[in-house]
Amino acid sequence: MSSDLVITSMDPGKNMGGSKAKLDIINFLEEIGYTSYIVNPYVSKLKKLYLAEFAIPKDFKGTRYNNVIIQFPIPSEKLTKKLIKVIRENSPEAKIVFWIHDIQGLQSTDEEVTERELAIFELADELIVHNQVMMGWLKNRGYSKKMVNLEIFDYANPQPVNDNEIYQQSLCFAGNLFKSEFLRKLQLEHTIDVFGPNMFTDAPDCINYRGQYSPEELPKYLIQNFGLIWDGPSVDTCTGTFGEYMRFNNPHKTSLYISSGLPIIIWKEAALAEFVQRNKIGIAIEKVSDIDKALASLSQTEYNEMKKNTLAIAQKLRTGHYTKAVVQKI
Repeated sequence: MSSDLVITSMDPGKNMGGSKAKLDIINFLEEIGYTSYIVNPYVSKLKKLYLAEFAIPKDFKGTRYNNVIIQFPIPSEKLTKKLIKVIRENSPEAKIVFWIHDIQGLQSTDEEVTERELAIFELADELIVHNQVMMGWLKNRGYSKKMVNLEIFDYANPQPVNDNEIYQQSLCFAGNLFKSEFLRKLQLEHTIDVFGPNMFTDAPDCINYRGQYSPEELPKYLIQNFGLIWDGPSVDTCTGTFGEYMRFNNPHKTSLYISSGLPIIIWKEAALAEFVQRNKIGIAIEKVSDIDKALASLSQTEYNEMKKNTLAIAQKLRTGHYTKAVVQKI
């Protein structure tokens, strides 16, 4: 009897915040009949050799699968190739799909890194990618197999949705603050509530630091009117490794905000800006200083419309709509 499988790597030493997206995908796929296989590549060379040569072949011996989704990357090229090899040997009719979380080649200037990654992508039958921009980049780099557009990551949110429609021109930002260098340079008339680890001591007056919470607890405190999506060291545009990456990826915090009921303020050149504008769930800005004018010029009626649209998508994210829809297309 054939079945469907999702394969995921987990780092047991990290907090679960970094694994939230992967865990949500596992849980939503299990709701539609997938089984889950976890691999831990964060081990010694000897243990990795044991996994590759003994444990993985033993676990897959005699199995039959229709679809196998591998949450990419598994941070071990050796284990990734071994998993594909044993699946092909035991279940040659299975379709192997990489569900892309991150593409290192989009964050590195080392062409060798990009070439190695593209070679691994060729081992799969299909890719699930973040958005049309990421799809276009892969096509330009020569990837010619089928790709499916996720649109946005789902987000299982255990907290009640923030359905407060009173517009107070309030704003929040959540993230790992060590890489959010632009916050140090903020000069806003509006106050911004900031959440996350590694808060710096020399914060501008417009920042109201609200502490650090788990991914499950944080939405309880997201009671503002908007969530900000911005990255990198500059307030004028999104630059640097993290800022430039926004041109291609779907930041998971966007899903955190929307699933919590918050419309979005996002850099207009971010890949996800198209989704935000098409669904009328927020505002696209050119530079951070545009925030004051954007908040001040928005009417209560206009905000109500954004809020209504956001709550509709929040319900989709909370129930795994985009996960289940994309799997129907592979």
